Amino acid sequence: MSVRGISKRFGAVVAVDDVSLELPAGVFFSLLGPSGCGKTTLLRMIAGLEQPDGGSILVDGQDITSQPPERRPFNMVFQRYALFPHLNVFDNVAFGLTTERSSRPPKGEVTRRVADMLRLVGLEGLEQRMPTQLSGGQAQRVSVARALIRQPRALLLDEPMAALDRNVRHQVREELLRIHAETGTTFLMVTHDQDEALSISQLVGLMNEGKLEQVADPETMYHRPATLFAARFVGAGCFVSGRVVGRTDGAPEVDVQGIRFAAADAGVAGGEEAQVLLRPQDLKLADPGSGRVQGSVETCTFFGAYYAITVRTPIALLRLHEPAAAHPGASVGVDWPATAGIAYPTSGETAEPAAEDNVLRSE
Repeated sequence: MSVRGISKRFGAVVAVDDVSLELPAGVFFSLLGPSGCGKTTLLRMIAGLEQPDGGSILVDGQDITSQPPERRPFNMVFQRYALFPHLNVFDNVAFGLTTERSSRPPKGEVTRRVADMLRLVGLEGLEQRMPTQLSGGQAQRVSVARALIRQPRALLLDEPMAALDRNVRHQVREELLRIHAETGTTFLMVTHDQDEALSISQLVGLMNEGKLEQVADPETMYHRPATLFAARFVGAGCFVSGRVVGRTDGAPEVDVQGIRFAAADAGVAGGEEAQVLLRPQDLKLADPGSGRVQGSVETCTFFGAYYAITVRTPIALLRLHEPAAAHPGASVGVDWPATAGIAYPTSGETAEPAAEDNVLRSE
């Protein structure tokens, strides 16, 4: 699938701004971004539910931009399940096969294909249940089975886990991974949840204000975000403000209130103001008087697998993940490996992370 220079306006608002995207067949791709970034509008244009103001959508080189939704080789799974309340599970899944008389398969084939789909999504034996008798996770899996039964070229998923509670989300996430592996179908999912995007996707596209900020595999997106926005949005972290004062083995050397250290380069120039991203898992507590910077412990919160610790230092309030607790008020040093930080051009942006990044998130 190719998306080429696609744009969409709603009055004076530019929802999608000249976005181009190439999706290899069989990939699990997630569109990630904050509310209002344009990700759902982009998905709806691919589905044919919105018409773009410019650009084109191609499948195998064929332009499908003007085709109605029912003629596109895609099916869609919505956030709110969208099951027919008067039909049981079997009839909901079979619906896509039985609505078009010209292409309706024989009854025996319908039964076989529905059984195959229910087996795929782990719902064998629930054929006669009504939607009101299903849990949220079961209902969403029925939606996936109904969408896949016609063997679409791509499955489009619009925040499919947003309406589920945390434990069920994890279960459905694992099910989607398994179903994708078994079918080999292209999955294109929209989500604002970075944990979802990073944990199950092969490629992630990060959107901001209608544009694609970065397209990368999850590891690259997390460890080497390409822009300051990406660094703030993806993963937990803290930022320190400094100035690039030189180079060490090609890496920018940053001065932060008299403390100098090398950082990975995200496009900064000599003498330029920079924002340096420091991830909690890269920072380590050290004995007082050692490490790169000194400070005092402000908070220590237990998260099960680790303690989230904040340390007040002269350069910033630093966040760390440690296996053992630290006592609030204790004097400590904080250290990190060379080039663990990533230096970004300030470009007029403030040092404070976005609001959603003020909360310590699980990794």
